[in-house]
Amino acid sequence: MVRDLSAKSDDSKRFASRLALFYAALFIGFGLHQPFFPVWLKAKGLADGQIGMVLAGGQLIRLIATPVVTYLADKAGILSYAIVICCFATAVAFIGVGLADSFVMILVGVVITGLVWSPLVPLVDAYGLAGVAKRTLDYGRIRVWGSVAFMAANIAGGIILTLIAPQWIVWMIWASMIPLVVASVMLVHDRRDRSVAPSGPGFFNQRFVLIMIAAALLQASHAVYYGFASIHWKALGYSGFTVGMLWAVAVLAEIAMFWLATRFTRDWRPTTFLLIGGAGGLLRWVLMALDPPLWINAPLQILHAAGFGLVHLGTMSYLAARLPAHQRASGQGTVSVAIGGAMALATLIAGYLYARVGASAYLAMGSLCAAGLLVTAVARAMPVPRPAVPAQPQSEGVGG
Repeated sequence: MVRDLSAKSDDSKRFASRLALFYAALFIGFGLHQPFFPVWLKAKGLADGQIGMVLAGGQLIRLIATPVVTYLADKAGILSYAIVICCFATAVAFIGVGLADSFVMILVGVVITGLVWSPLVPLVDAYGLAGVAKRTLDYGRIRVWGSVAFMAANIAGGIILTLIAPQWIVWMIWASMIPLVVASVMLVHDRRDRSVAPSGPGFFNQRFVLIMIAAALLQASHAVYYGFASIHWKALGYSGFTVGMLWAVAVLAEIAMFWLATRFTRDWRPTTFLLIGGAGGLLRWVLMALDPPLWINAPLQILHAAGFGLVHLGTMSYLAARLPAHQRASGQGTVSVAIGGAMALATLIAGYLYARVGASAYLAMGSLCAAGLLVTAVARAMPVPRPAVPAQPQSEGVGG
């Protein structure tokens, strides 16, 4: 029995460390791409509207790629192998983006890359939640390493940008995909138990749809921030290092949220996460629309812990309680499609608005938060169906 416990402990440590390593590798790329890819697009001569279209193209492709890839991964039963394939394909496809020399070719390259890059988050979240449930681990303390890597990439990217021409940013992003491929191969390959049968009323119900819509609205409210914050800050005269540090402040707050969340949110309902997170996002966008000075702007980024961090944890806690094992990747993919579709539309609107009203475009993002809060309130008032699977350690409050 002692040997069995020791073996289980070793397996848990191996799974957690390798999953944390993969999250870190994945978010290094995101940490370079989100703040600095728009700067590269600008350096390539694209107009603000074209930048919005390129960024939206990467989001829209999720609507096609994510449900197909996650469905096939569910059918195959081994999520980690699907992750490996997508990582290899992403590294190859992104070379085409770097070699593109026109708006159309860049757009095509981004769309092709998005076919294999965009499914990675729902795939690894589904893989991670399955492993966390099996081994009784803390999801937040594994996922936090993605945020740590994101912040480190923000800072490193900002420093590197002061040393290189913006035209080299795309190759800096591509280089980050090499450790991603290595980390994917190192994942523990769990084969899901195909004998698991559906239980409960199923996860796709009215309440699930409302939670999904609320999460999509709240996450899509980041469109102006993700697409144009770096461009706007550089237009204000901020250095590349300062821009990187502003992104780092946001992610540092997110890291603290993920690391400490279990201590003070264990009994929270998922909608509590969404309501508090949405309120934080609303406050952040309204204040950023006023174009505050740096000494206000920097601490203002701490609200990212609410607008992104709490919303993400709330969404994950709901899905962890509602998704049966045989539908885990598909369910994650469904939510990812909703968020991707909302983000793509919001990004198109963001490009149009930013070109005309600048920082005031954040007010439109505030309206998305307000809508997300309203939908969350409706979902919270609905009766709670019986959970399809047991709640995860991250959030025991599995009601609304």
